Amino acid sequence: MQNNKILKPAFYLENKRISNVDLSNPVLGNPGCGGTEYLFAATPYYLQKCASEICKPILLADDTSHLPSQIESHQVQDVYDALHKAKELGADFFVYRPRRDKEDNILELIDELEMPTIAWAHITPKHQYLREMAKTKFLKALVCVEHEQYDQIQDTLLSAAKKTTFIVNGFDVDQFRLGHSSEKDNRLVVYLGALVPNKGFHMLAKVWPRIIKRVPDAKLTVIGTGALYKRDAKLGSWGVAEESYEEKCIIPFLNDGQGGVHSSVTFAGKLGVEKKEILHRALIGVPNPTGVTENCPGSALEFQACGTAVVSGAYWGILDTVNDKVTGLLGKTEQDLENNICNLLENPQEAYSLGKNGVNFVKEKYCWEKVVRQWLSLFQNIQQSTPLERIVFKKNYNAHYKWLILLNRYFQLLLGHFMFWPSMAELKSLIYQKVFCRHHKDK
Repeated sequence: MQNNKILKPAFYLENKRISNVDLSNPVLGNPGCGGTEYLFAATPYYLQKCASEICKPILLADDTSHLPSQIESHQVQDVYDALHKAKELGADFFVYRPRRDKEDNILELIDELEMPTIAWAHITPKHQYLREMAKTKFLKALVCVEHEQYDQIQDTLLSAAKKTTFIVNGFDVDQFRLGHSSEKDNRLVVYLGALVPNKGFHMLAKVWPRIIKRVPDAKLTVIGTGALYKRDAKLGSWGVAEESYEEKCIIPFLNDGQGGVHSSVTFAGKLGVEKKEILHRALIGVPNPTGVTENCPGSALEFQACGTAVVSGAYWGILDTVNDKVTGLLGKTEQDLENNICNLLENPQEAYSLGKNGVNFVKEKYCWEKVVRQWLSLFQNIQQSTPLERIVFKKNYNAHYKWLILLNRYFQLLLGHFMFWPSMAELKSLIYQKVFCRHHKDK
């Protein structure tokens, strides 16, 4: 690295809501929290593990009780306090997770402190936030977590300013193996994820009665809870999800006709590393079948690392993390979800083949050594004031109308620095606002 200087990137882990979760040993995998929180602990850990001679990360966290002991850590109150602490400690970079909406004065503080900052976008910020990032001198990069997410912002002013890239989330396949052999249960389907609307469990719940009509001995195990992100969430009578979501989207489809859970369904609740046993045993794994909010879904990687075929929706980050017809089957409708699950239940040899491919896919694309090299390269580019190299579009131009983003990118590059030129996301928002406001005005 430049001048052989030891790099000191400071990562801010917002963990006040999960202060009881043990993140001290990232090699064991996600201990039962959101993927973002896990990765904000795991990435500094692996940076030091794989590149300790040139990188000494710092962890800034709301609670430092259960963090990796190998990493220097400091307790802070919030993202603003973390920014000040990073500056005080002489960090080379400050890495934080931006929200959808801009945090009050965060960009102003970055420039005020002259703190080189990287926004690590586990969710994509809204267009106005991206536009302000483009104008923030010391906001050096927005790092997307997958290619599809990156492509969706290629026609923004931030992309035109050469401040965008993507680095996939790391995954240690070897640590996800079991210490003993485990046979597949040819009738077991497993859902893994939070039981909240934007994680799509309701779609699987709705089609499950149709699945067991076609495959009567099929079984569904549900790993997750409605309180994964919000510990004080008020759950419904089954105690698995927020009350209204449970009553409207889960109980009507998964009940036994007498108010209880159908005999084919098991709600396992929130599980940590012990979930590996179930994931290895499953024939089919179902991460978010709607794909909503997914940029690099860790649940899809966990299933594949366990040699389990994935069935999900052909949307957003699922398109990156699952290789359709190679490591899993992707579709776009409820009928696709039903058919794909039933097809594999009725043809387990096909599921075995997909699962075997999945192990190699995750190991090759998401290995931590490769991810660490990409982070180090980003740090080096920022230190040397090198504009971030543009990554070409994936060639699935019809996905999410990407061809329009490709076309609009050229106009943004030509005109965006001289006048307001909207990204496609901004344009859709403007159209929606006009239609919505006119609809209500007419009423």
